[in-house]
Amino acid sequence: MKQRRGHDRAPVAAHLALVVAWFVAACGSTTPTLPVNATTGPSTGPITDGPSTPDATPATSAPIASGTAVAPPCAATDLKASHGLIEGAAGSRLFDLVLVAGTTCSVDAFPTLGVRDASSAAILGGVAGGTGRVDVSPQTSYSSAVRLSNWCVTDAAFPISLEIRLGSEELAVTGPSIEETDVPPCNGGGGATLEAGAWTPGP
Repeated sequence: MKQRRGHDRAPVAAHLALVVAWFVAACGSTTPTLPVNATTGPSTGPITDGPSTPDATPATSAPIASGTAVAPPCAATDLKASHGLIEGAAGSRLFDLVLVAGTTCSVDAFPTLGVRDASSAAILGGVAGGTGRVDVSPQTSYSSAVRLSNWCVTDAAFPISLEIRLGSEELAVTGPSIEETDVPPCNGGGGATLEAGAWTPGP
């Protein structure tokens, strides 16, 4: 009898030892995890709208350099130009030119001006004071300081008018009538000079 009971305990003890060993192994193990890529995630493909990492470079365009145009050229129908009162200076006449755009487009950074007399004959052409192009916007106006000097034109029919030359087009400049008393005196050879500064955005 005692011998049989001893045989019965051995399988139970062995079974219990196996259960304990399995439990200890299960508790001590860890579930392996896959490394998560910062840009792709574990399985969902590229992340497009998650937060960027501190070292990420913003996907923005480089700032446009001042005086660089990106808009298409302005047509004469896109613009309106006017001039203010003509003021006297030592041997010169000074006034401001104002430009307003109806759409975003680009013009020469320095306007090229011309003068026509009352018969529409072109009697004087200016040269650009610098190079480059700039974008103009309907949200603001632009001004250029103009100087006219050494008026030695003897056969002009007054009043005279100004124009801005836009490539092959001409933009008429409106404003107060320019009479003979408004032009500067002739101070010698070299001909008349018509100079305009760069377009400056208004407030």
